[in-house]
Amino acid sequence: MIDNKFLSCIVIAAGSGSRMDSEINKPYIDLGGRKVLEITLDTVCSIEEIDELILVIRRGDEDLLEDFLPKYDKRTRVIYGSSTRELSTFEGLKALDPRTELLITHDGVRPFATRELFYKVIDGLRTNKAVVSAVKTKDTVKIVDENMYVDFTPNRDFVYSIQTPQGFDKDLLYSMYEDYINSEFKVTDDSGLFEFYKRKEGVKVLEGEYSNFKLTTKEDIIFARAYIEGKENV
Repeated sequence: MIDNKFLSCIVIAAGSGSRMDSEINKPYIDLGGRKVLEITLDTVCSIEEIDELILVIRRGDEDLLEDFLPKYDKRTRVIYGSSTRELSTFEGLKALDPRTELLITHDGVRPFATRELFYKVIDGLRTNKAVVSAVKTKDTVKIVDENMYVDFTPNRDFVYSIQTPQGFDKDLLYSMYEDYINSEFKVTDDSGLFEFYKRKEGVKVLEGEYSNFKLTTKEDIIFARAYIEGKENV
C-alpha cells in the first residue's frame, strides 16, 4: 500500500512474439540463467508496497512457468490474456482485487526496469492520476506521410520514448478501457487512452532508464545478454 491505498500491479506476458521469430515465446527465453519473465518478476515481487500482482500470460504457456513461478508469494495470480496487448491489459483490470485504488502496469519483456524506477512511478502516483516512465530520444525523429516522404521534424527536446512501468488511478483507467474496447481507436500503451478520453487529465512523464528496453527482436536478445554480461564484469 501507499498512503493506505491498495496498490496492484499487472504484468503483461501474453504476446505471441511474432517479430522475434523464435520457437520459444520471448518471456521464457533464457538470459544468463534466468528467464526474461523471471527477471521481471524478481524485481516486481521485491517491492513490498505492491499488494497484488496479476500476471497475464498466453494460453498454452502454463508449463513454461513451472520452473520459477512457485518461488513467488501468494500475492501473484495468473490469468489468460487476449488477442492484443490492450485487451490483455483489460483482462488484467477485470481480475484486480476490488480494493485496488492504484495500479502499476508493466511489460513482462522489459526485464531491466530497476526497483528505483518502479519506486519513482509509485511515488509519482501520490500527486498524479497517470504517470509514465520515458527516455528522451537520442535520434532525430522524422514524421513521414503515407508515401514515405518526410512531412516534418519534431523538436527533439520534446520527443520521448515511452516505457513501462506506468502508474494510474485504477478506476479512471478502467473506465477508459471500457470505452476503448468498443471503439475504433488504437493505442500502443495505456497512457495513450488519456489522449482520447481524458485530455485535460495530465499524464506525468518521469525520467526512465535507457537500459529498460523492450525485447522485441532477435537483436534485442543479443543486446540483453551483452548487457547482463557487462553488469557481471563490472
